[in-house]
Amino acid sequence: MKVWGVFAITLLGMAFGADMAFAQAETPQERRLPTGGIERRSTSDMPEVFGDPSGYEQPKAIESAPVGGDILLREQSSTRVDIPNSIPEPGRDTLEPYGAQIFTNSSLVDRSVGVNPDYRIAQGDRIAVRMWGARTFDSVLVVDIQGNIFLPEIGPIRVEGINNSQLSNRVRSSVANVFTDNVKVYTNLLGTQPLGVFVTGAVPFPGRYPGSKDDSVLYYLARAGGIDPDSGSYRDIEIVRSGRVVAKIDLYRFLTKGDMPSVRFSDNDAIVVNPQKPTVAVSGDVRNEYRFEFDPSEGTLAAGVLALAQPIPAASHGLLQGIRDGKQFNTYVPLPQLAAFSLADGDAISVQADREAETIVVNVEGNDAGPSAFAVPRATRLGAVAQLIEVDPEIADIDAIYIRRESVAARQQQAIDRALYELQRSVLTGNSISATEAEMRVQEAALVERFVSQVRTVAPEGRVVLAGSNWRDMLLEDGDEVVIPKKSDVVLISGEVKVPQTVLWKEGRSISSYIEAAGGVSNRGDAGRVLVLRNDGSVEEGSVRIRKGDHIMVLPAPTDKSFAVFSDIIEIIYRVALSAAVVIRAGD
Repeated sequence: MKVWGVFAITLLGMAFGADMAFAQAETPQERRLPTGGIERRSTSDMPEVFGDPSGYEQPKAIESAPVGGDILLREQSSTRVDIPNSIPEPGRDTLEPYGAQIFTNSSLVDRSVGVNPDYRIAQGDRIAVRMWGARTFDSVLVVDIQGNIFLPEIGPIRVEGINNSQLSNRVRSSVANVFTDNVKVYTNLLGTQPLGVFVTGAVPFPGRYPGSKDDSVLYYLARAGGIDPDSGSYRDIEIVRSGRVVAKIDLYRFLTKGDMPSVRFSDNDAIVVNPQKPTVAVSGDVRNEYRFEFDPSEGTLAAGVLALAQPIPAASHGLLQGIRDGKQFNTYVPLPQLAAFSLADGDAISVQADREAETIVVNVEGNDAGPSAFAVPRATRLGAVAQLIEVDPEIADIDAIYIRRESVAARQQQAIDRALYELQRSVLTGNSISATEAEMRVQEAALVERFVSQVRTVAPEGRVVLAGSNWRDMLLEDGDEVVIPKKSDVVLISGEVKVPQTVLWKEGRSISSYIEAAGGVSNRGDAGRVLVLRNDGSVEEGSVRIRKGDHIMVLPAPTDKSFAVFSDIIEIIYRVALSAAVVIRAGD
C-alpha cells in the first residue's frame, strides 16, 4: 500500500514529481471535535464543529464575490526603479489617435438639410409662397442679393437672416399690411443656396467640398476623409475666412464636454487642420486606449493625459517609456507620482493594476447551512472562517472537509500539459526505418491525438487535503473553496470495471469484493493499479480499508504492447485520476 500523506497542500503524488503529494486524513476515531463558538441553526441540531480561536478577525458573509486584479509587480520604492522583463511594453504603433472614433460614426457627420427651424435664410434660398382667398398666388421665389423676396402687389419682403421658424409670420404680416381681409398665406423653404468650403492641411483628401452654411465642421472634415492619424491635429483646427481665423476647434473639448463652436460657413471658407501636437500613447488598465495629443503651452504633466485615458479603479502604477537627452528612458511608479511627470513627444504609458487587494473571497461548497461566500482580510487563516460555517451534523461529513484551490489546480494542469507535450513530441518526431514501422507510427499518432483530446476535456480540482491539528493556521487564498462533503453510506466503483456502479458500504468488506460487485476488472483494467479516493480528498493506492463514501477507481493497463507510448499514456491517466478523480480510457 502506498500512501501520500502530509497535511499541507495536496498536489499530484509521485507521478507529478517531488513537489506534489497527497495528505492522509486522520480516521474519525483519531479526530477530536473542538468545542467553542460556532453559529448554529438551532440549539438542538447544530453541533459545535469548529472552535472560536482568540485573535481572529471576524469575517463577513457576502452574496457575491468581488473580483481582484492580478499582481504584476510589487512597488519597490517611490522613486524610479528598474523595469522587470515581465512588464509589457506599451504598443503605441497599434493605438489610434484619440478622436479618430468620430469619423467612424456616420451619425456624427450627417449634413444639415437646411430646413431645420433654426436655419437662417440666406441669399439664393428658394421659398414657396402660396396665397388664397381674396387674392391668389402660387410661386417659388428666390432670395435676391438684397436679402428680399418680391410679392406682386406687396413689394419686397426682407427675409435674409431670420430663422426658418420665423419665415411664415414675416411673410404673413407683410401680406396683412396690404390685404386686411380673407387672405391666407403659406410658405415653405424648399432649398438652400449651396456653397463651397475648402478643407486643407493634414487631411487625407484636401479639396473644395459643397455644402450649406449650417453644415457642421465634422461634415466637411468627413468629406475630406477625416484627419490624418499620423500628422493631423484633433486639437488645433481653424476656420479661415478671407485670410482671417474666425473660429478655432478643439475636438477633445467636443468629445469630453460636448463643446462645439457654432460656425455658419460662407462660400470659400477654409477648414485648416494644423500639424499634430506632441503625442503620448496610453494602454493597459484604462478605459480609453489611444494616442493622446497634449499642448506644451498648456503644460506637459501626465495628469491631463491620464484624465483622458481614465484608469480603472484597480489601476495603481504606470510604466513611462520614452527618450530623454537622446537616451532611452523608463520609470515605473505609482499613478499619483506618475501624474506629476513631464511628458515628451513619443512617450508611451502602460497603466497596471499592481496592488494586492485588501480583501479576498472564500467560498463554501457542499453541505453547509449558512452563507456560501465570505469576504475576509488578506492573510486570514482557515480557523477564522471555520468558526462561521454552519453545518448540519446529520448530513455534513465534518471529518472530511478539504479545500479546492485555483493555484494548485493550475500547477496540476501545467504538469499534465507538460506530460501531454512530451507524449506528442515523442510520437511526432520519431524516425521510421521501414514501411511497416512508418505505418505503425501513423496509427500511434492517431491514437495519441484522440487521447490528448480526451484529456483536454478534464480539469484538475486542485484539492488541498486537511489533516493534523494545525489546520486552523492554514493561510487562505483568494477564491479558495472550503468543501464540506455529504455523509454517505455507499461506495462508488468506476474506471476499468465491467459495470461501474454504487454499492452499499459494509464493515470489513475488502476492496476486491467491491470491485467484484461491479462485475470485476474489465479486460482493459489493471487489477494491480487501484486508487481509492477518500471523502476528504486524499488518495490511497492498493488494498486499503474501505470507508463510507470512498471512490474506488480501477486504472487501465497497456492493452496493446505494440505501441511503445502506451506506458506513457497510462502514466498520464494515473495523473489525471489523482488530480480530477476521473479515469480516461486509453484506446478510445
